[in-house]
Amino acid sequence: MIAELRIADEKTAAMVLRLQRRAYAIEAQLIGSTALPPLHDAIASLQRCGERFFG
Repeated sequence: MIAELRIADEKTAAMVLRLQRRAYAIEAQLIGSTALPPLHDAIASLQRCGERFFG
């Protein structure tokens, strides 16, 4: 079942951030750039970005 994740929860935000960094690291490697802004996100920036996360 897919549900909206509670990104305000510190543990959930940390897991989303870990997954995001792994995914963008692969993309950065494929395009030959480490300048992708999501690679430099932090838990706090995810929590205030205003986006909705599902998993």
